[in-house]
Amino acid sequence: MSLLGVGCGGSAQDTRVLAWVHAQSVAPPSTREMSLSGDLAGASADARVHVARLADGRTCILLKKSIGWKSNFEGVLLCDAPLLPAEIVTASPASPAYVSLTGHVVFEELYVRTQRDPRTFDVYFDLN
Repeated sequence: MSLLGVGCGGSAQDTRVLAWVHAQSVAPPSTREMSLSGDLAGASADARVHVARLADGRTCILLKKSIGWKSNFEGVLLCDAPLLPAEIVTASPASPAYVSLTGHVVFEELYVRTQRDPRTFDVYFDLN
């Protein structure tokens, strides 16, 4: 399943990272952290990409754009297909929505700052 570039709200560099991840043939279901090199290294603050390959074949990546105290971060979540409604959790109107890809630890509590389109989100994690 690949919709690279179709309806994608990610930057050109973020989209290239997703294409590179696809070329790595990560088997579903799995979660990995991979080092980025060359011109892709600047796509994240730590030159790494977190990858969730879901059981249904979708691939999502998390690029941490800034990393703060207690490993809190701001980043971009980009998937090659839209997230399912059940994967975007809204606990109450007073609390922010968050993405939860069950079984993919780093992807289980990504708070949504902005949804750019059905498969691209500005996200953050705040340990408080």
